[in-house]
Amino acid sequence: MSRLRLFLLSLMAVAAIAQTSAQYNPNRSRGGSVKHVIGDVVNISDSVDVYKTLISNIPVDKDFLNDPVFAIVGKNKSFYFSVGANFKFVGSYDWGNPISDPMKFAVGDMHSAPTGGNRAFGMSAQGSNIYFNIIGFPQSANQIGLFISFALDKNPGNDYLVHANYVYARYRNLQVGYSSSLYNDKAADPYTIDAHGPIASGAHDNIQINFQKNINAHVRVGVGIEDPDIDYTPYIPAGGDPAKYTGTLRQRFPDLPFYVGYNFDTYSHVRLSGIMRGLTYRNCIEERNRSVPGYGLKFTGSWVAQPCIFYAQAQGGKGIATYIQDNDNLGLDLIPDRNRPGHLVAPWTWGCIAGMQYNFNERVFATGVYSYMHNCLRYYSSDYGIPFDAQLKSGHYILGNVIWQISPLFRTGIEYVHGIRKNADRHTISNNRVYALLSMSF
Repeated sequence: MSRLRLFLLSLMAVAAIAQTSAQYNPNRSRGGSVKHVIGDVVNISDSVDVYKTLISNIPVDKDFLNDPVFAIVGKNKSFYFSVGANFKFVGSYDWGNPISDPMKFAVGDMHSAPTGGNRAFGMSAQGSNIYFNIIGFPQSANQIGLFISFALDKNPGNDYLVHANYVYARYRNLQVGYSSSLYNDKAADPYTIDAHGPIASGAHDNIQINFQKNINAHVRVGVGIEDPDIDYTPYIPAGGDPAKYTGTLRQRFPDLPFYVGYNFDTYSHVRLSGIMRGLTYRNCIEERNRSVPGYGLKFTGSWVAQPCIFYAQAQGGKGIATYIQDNDNLGLDLIPDRNRPGHLVAPWTWGCIAGMQYNFNERVFATGVYSYMHNCLRYYSSDYGIPFDAQLKSGHYILGNVIWQISPLFRTGIEYVHGIRKNADRHTISNNRVYALLSMSF
């Protein structure tokens, strides 16, 4: 058995590590670094390599802001292992038309408040998670990475049901498992206390196989195969039996995302992403299966010009409602065709996000975000799901926050969010929320 040795990295190593991060995140805690390594005797140069290897296997996600604090190095350096956790506690106060989930400001879930119900206070720690990062055969041609993360927000509210939000393995340029869709570009997401995020963001997770490769120092490409997740409103004639018209139908075609990205430097990038879909449904009037093509294009980017960081996203497509944040569970991938009973059509959806982060210093920053989303809906009639008049037509999302990184472990902040929802019948409602945050990460 190898001799165990515990040591503290010098400030020189910390500085070197901070400058050689393989996966830049402007919001990452600047004080974090690999502090302890247990296992074989490891020198400072090795510690930098351990850090870079571990950070390259962590997903780009605002839920993983801290660098790995420590690592276990196996015998003969045959594996690296690190574990981290994030505690996130928020208090929220709504006025207008309160949203039930105290962690997530979802314009798509906004409804008119009942009489006397236009104020609401809430608290939650559901944004907390724990993760495990394991690297086998590190820094070799056969390096393999395993990342598993467990979160507590399976259901809204304060149920604290555990679910896995990342479970994937990486081998060379291949990734297999459950992760954020390849169609998403989370490096272009501004930091928000709100766990839901801007109304037009692409927060969709999926089981997938993808291949990503750096063509050169600037260009990166990716292509994937993902399990199709379809959410549509079936056609049911007036007085029809829902059991006859709403049977579950497995999808025949995978979703096919792809992207081409260009990195100007370590900190700034642009990316063009696309997705192709084949959406299959049962036409119960004709008693046959039919498929509708779906597609989407998305332009994303971030630009660092200290003390500012700029973020931008714009996307549009047909049959991609599942891939746009606030359309989730609204049945908008396909809707009934008003001219052909039994047929479904894919509505056009588009949205955009603009954000800016201003860094006052290394510990304090402020963020401003605006997002808009629009569903191009034609009238439909169905005795199932959300009626046309109550369906989400468009929405606005405005956010501003100030965040203070108290120490490498503790973060606090305050945030204001304003949302406007417009239904297909032109009925418009709005809500306001103030968040207060206390988080701890290691």
